[in-house]
Amino acid sequence: MDDDMVSVAEPILGEAERDNIEAVLDSGRFLQGPFVEEFERKWAELVGVDHAIAVTNGTVAIQLALNAIGIEPGDEVIVPSLTFGSTATAVVHQAGIPVFADIDRDLYTIDHTDLERCLTDRTKAIVPVHMYGHPAEMDEIIAFADTHDLRVIEDAAQAHGAKYKGDVVGSIGDAGCFSFYATKNITTGEGGVITTDDPHLAERLRTLRNHGMSGRDKHVTLGYNYRMSELNGAIGVAQVEKLPEFNKKRREISEYLFEELADIEWLNAATVREYVDHAYFWAPFEVATDQLGLRGKEVWNELRNRGIETRHRYITPLYNQPVFTEHRGFNSDFPWSTNPRPHNYDLHLDNVEEVVGDVIGLPNHPNLMPEEVDRVINAVRTFDTKHS
Repeated sequence: MDDDMVSVAEPILGEAERDNIEAVLDSGRFLQGPFVEEFERKWAELVGVDHAIAVTNGTVAIQLALNAIGIEPGDEVIVPSLTFGSTATAVVHQAGIPVFADIDRDLYTIDHTDLERCLTDRTKAIVPVHMYGHPAEMDEIIAFADTHDLRVIEDAAQAHGAKYKGDVVGSIGDAGCFSFYATKNITTGEGGVITTDDPHLAERLRTLRNHGMSGRDKHVTLGYNYRMSELNGAIGVAQVEKLPEFNKKRREISEYLFEELADIEWLNAATVREYVDHAYFWAPFEVATDQLGLRGKEVWNELRNRGIETRHRYITPLYNQPVFTEHRGFNSDFPWSTNPRPHNYDLHLDNVEEVVGDVIGLPNHPNLMPEEVDRVINAVRTFDTKHS
């Protein structure tokens, strides 16, 4: 990246991470060792659950969670339509069928009022995503799930440490799934964790991530090699300690951006409910195209030309992605072919279509200097002057 570019995200590593990595190299133990176990203990304590199961990444965390709750070929899982693709592809990897719900117009999370439309006798679970770091409306989602005997898997890949009405995300549903990719609130380089209070679910998850084995040589179920490396765990142990301070800085920068840019008519800060603690994976703003005459991608490009990197993702609804519209599963139309219900993804969900492509994230990572944050603000204001 250009040295003069204000970055939108960057991993923040220090001496503690380096020391832990050296300890792993000296030990000669590189897989599922004491650092991974310590990372699991620390993450379980942070989330407030009994069990944390470390895996290779956040995508497989969702897949294993769906497997562990018993998703079978043709079972339907309700997911939001506007998020990263792995929330839905993980369903297909487990031979389930994603059913796409609309999003909450204010929060960008799954719209709990649209769940009834998505429900069939094949529905087995809901995967709400805590989008950009803001928790989904879990009270309503859990109530709906309880009424219809559904399981809830929280996709908390963007919401490390976020809270919903006092409860840390990942502790509210049957299981929570986290990602520790390099751009997340904390990182292990690559990696994921599944959290749960259910001891039977936890034991099944531990078996599934380790080739479906019980002991050293007994394969008791169809499993995977999804164990976290000791190198990743070593980084994670040091990073967990830093998460509260990282999130504090993210919140301060994001709220400062919200305040300083509040008078920009074409740029609207995302809604934050008073009963949540936002993790601010993004500092999300919605571009009012009717005010500015430009879409989010064009704003992203203009700001980049001014030395400001921004986030701009999820520019196509998942129900319009070829993997789903063309029913491409396992080199065929499986698992859709196992379910007699027509799965036409030719949808037009009002809130999704109104938002898609127009949300950007301004830089808010903890390494930013005050003068860099002010550069972001000035760049937006210059942009406003040019195009107003």
